[in-house]
Amino acid sequence: MGVVNLVYGITFPLLALVLDAQQVSKTLIGLSTMSQAAAIFFIAPIAPRLLRRVQAGRVMQLSALLLALLFILAGAIPNVWFWFPLRFVMGALNALLWISSEALINGLAPDHQRGRIISVYSSVGAAGFALGPLLLILTGSTGMLPFLATSGMILAAALPLFLVQRQAHESGPDARTGFWKIFLLAPAVMLANLAYAAAAESMITFFPLYGMHFGLSEQAALALMTLVGFGSMILILPLGWMADRVDKMGMLSLIILLSMAGLLLMPLVIQHAVIAPVFFFIFGGIEGMIYTLGVTLVGERFKGALLAGASTVFTTCWGAGTVLGPLVVGMGMDRVGVESMALIVCLFFALYLPLPLRAWFRNR
Repeated sequence: MGVVNLVYGITFPLLALVLDAQQVSKTLIGLSTMSQAAAIFFIAPIAPRLLRRVQAGRVMQLSALLLALLFILAGAIPNVWFWFPLRFVMGALNALLWISSEALINGLAPDHQRGRIISVYSSVGAAGFALGPLLLILTGSTGMLPFLATSGMILAAALPLFLVQRQAHESGPDARTGFWKIFLLAPAVMLANLAYAAAAESMITFFPLYGMHFGLSEQAALALMTLVGFGSMILILPLGWMADRVDKMGMLSLIILLSMAGLLLMPLVIQHAVIAPVFFFIFGGIEGMIYTLGVTLVGERFKGALLAGASTVFTTCWGAGTVLGPLVVGMGMDRVGVESMALIVCLFFALYLPLPLRAWFRNR
């Protein structure tokens, strides 16, 4: 999971900065990001069958090795049109890593400790996300160095996968239960990942440009994004413990509301040297809890062979959000202005909020 979020945490801002320096439009940058996210729609039907035939550890090993090689290739050929197919393949490999790890961790977690265990899993993912902007601060966004450093980090993180022995894995979803049947069993849960991805991946892609619009340096904007990742990494742990003791749909509704409030306040605090670091640290922990609650609810509601199918649907919803979010936000920033980013992201959450609220009231 650390590799998955490292890839997204560095690919989206790094490639956006490289393309922006080439004077590529925000809309085309959003489309480039979309090509990476859209790969989930190709890999989702294949993943459950692949994991029935090949051990999850082997799938992860090959995916990580290929990702490391493709990062070097991306740095060697910094061309927006070449990056479209390259990012599609990178997205497919990353999705395989994500689906495999999510199904495994949910299958291992007992219900009474699921929130805590998934919070640790999400915390590691947040650490990978935080490492992306941090690597950019250390390496800069020009030349081969950021690509080589990322490739090295992926290879280092992948080393433990080669220690994985043969393992049992209930990865095959019931063939009679299709994508839409699984989706309709828990639409509020699945769409949580769509809303979260649309918001989070738009922030990852465009926040450096957003921060620079408000007068921050590239390094300062990346530092705030790193704090968002650290907030997710640290604050998710106590929030995950709390999730085992409260109504999860009620908590999800509150987290969505707090995330919306944070986005509306963002333009007011981003330039404040003292408040901004604390604000973005807390915002990262709150927003990151959306994904953690979603994974936890998937594990509660789906068991056995259905769990891998549900994990695939959940990850596919993330892909849909990542396709939708950067594209819509990029178009909005081109038409309305860079400062509109936070408001457009807030609208994603506003459209989703009625679903968990309705589920919470029904539970009560």
